[in-house]
Amino acid sequence: MGERKTFITLDGIIKLFPGVKALDGVSFDIQEGEVHSLCGENGAGKSTLIKVMTGAHRRDSGHYLIDGNEVDFHNTQEAIALGVSCVYQELSIAPQLDVAKNLFIGNLPMNGPLVDHKTLYAKAKEILAELDMPVSPKTIAGELSVGQQQMIEIGRALTRNARLIIMDEPTSSLSEKEADTLFSIIRKLQAKNIAIVYISHKLDEVLELSDRITVIRDGKNIISMDKADCTKETLIAHMIGRSLENLYQKEPAEIGKQVLEVKNLTRKGVFQDVSFTLKAGEIVGFFGLVGAGRSEIMRAIFGVDKYQSGEVVVDGKKLRGGSPAQSIAAGIGFCTEDRKQEGLALRLSILLNMTLVKLPLLSTLGVINKQKQREAADEYMKSISIKAPSVTQLVGNLSGGNQQKVVVAKWLMINPKVLIVDEPTRGIDVGSKSEIYGLLSNLAKSGMAIIVVSSEIEEIMGICDDVVTICEGRLTGRVKITESLSRETVLAAALGVTGGMADTDNGGEVG
Repeated sequence: MGERKTFITLDGIIKLFPGVKALDGVSFDIQEGEVHSLCGENGAGKSTLIKVMTGAHRRDSGHYLIDGNEVDFHNTQEAIALGVSCVYQELSIAPQLDVAKNLFIGNLPMNGPLVDHKTLYAKAKEILAELDMPVSPKTIAGELSVGQQQMIEIGRALTRNARLIIMDEPTSSLSEKEADTLFSIIRKLQAKNIAIVYISHKLDEVLELSDRITVIRDGKNIISMDKADCTKETLIAHMIGRSLENLYQKEPAEIGKQVLEVKNLTRKGVFQDVSFTLKAGEIVGFFGLVGAGRSEIMRAIFGVDKYQSGEVVVDGKKLRGGSPAQSIAAGIGFCTEDRKQEGLALRLSILLNMTLVKLPLLSTLGVINKQKQREAADEYMKSISIKAPSVTQLVGNLSGGNQQKVVVAKWLMINPKVLIVDEPTRGIDVGSKSEIYGLLSNLAKSGMAIIVVSSEIEEIMGICDDVVTICEGRLTGRVKITESLSRETVLAAALGVTGGMADTDNGGEVG
């Protein structure tokens, strides 16, 4: 491939908000047809930079050049007109409209005062073929999967002749298969000389896809480098400003008595005959591919979803009926996979979110003791290092890592015997990941029994004592995590090919 032409140049970009310099002299360039990843912790300035590039914010100073010419966008439409589009993490699909109208929304082909439907559907068909999407342009967009809806957003950028597509955390809600499809589309866009700015906390993806990587920290660009000159370790060090010797921070904990036993738990069509035990001080990881039933098993244990047969036993006492209230009373806490929709009330304060589960214990005759409530929230805010001005801060204004800490704190308020944590680090930066891992390790040292559900093998193997693998709703193995345990062995078991995964509960082979 010949030398690429520079499409966009950012030189000394500064953006000020009251009391905050969000961007402090950011400078780098983007070449035609390259994948240029933008990395940094939450709060580093990535989102502000995207908004400056797309016309949602105007810079206060610095130079923004497209094809060597200075631009000053007043709105997003001006940016789109010059080929700069963005696919945000929060998709902007109109679910009630069909695919074709979503592709050309705001840009519908017209025949006089009426929409030219013949041209609309013909052009939409061409775009869908380009995206390898086997769906009809007349399909209602709300019926599509998240991955397909994301492809529609990319297709919309193509209908506007995009020369640069910014992708903000594009795989955060995608299955592995959908992510592979996205990566294939990115390569095709590159072949058409379309540039991609790729933003993700998943550093393996960044290193796989990128041609170049720029790191932003505290509103400043720290370094721009070719992928060939970058490793995961150097990338992390640039992002957080220090080397991260031990990302996973797993310390030995004393393993105590059995606190949880799940016996032959079955929910028809979802999972079958799930049995395992959990002891005080243990961190047990559950790993399987998307759709294997990991989260569904945890939701059933906690009582969110009903199961047809089986038992959940806490400290020798069987939970009868199965409900969240009963599980909480028995000492089970559950940090759900979707913290924004199910784990938090984003429009409420840290204080209210943290104490939500504990309110009955903070109340007398239905009246909340405000002083005790505030003291409890202040204590956990300090003990697990939630970064916010005070407990009155709205949870929706926190970074992903701090939101996750609030979810954990909510359950710590009831002093649980068992804590289930589903995808504990999804969508949070690497520094916050390290803090979450350290928190889980400390909780295990204090005697808490912990279940970690994760789609990242490295995470499971880095912080857990044992790993349980799941395939198509069945447990396929449980092994101690040791230095000799290979990633391939765990993956094979998750795919249903056990390869000698030893069941440490029963001491036999799982076939």
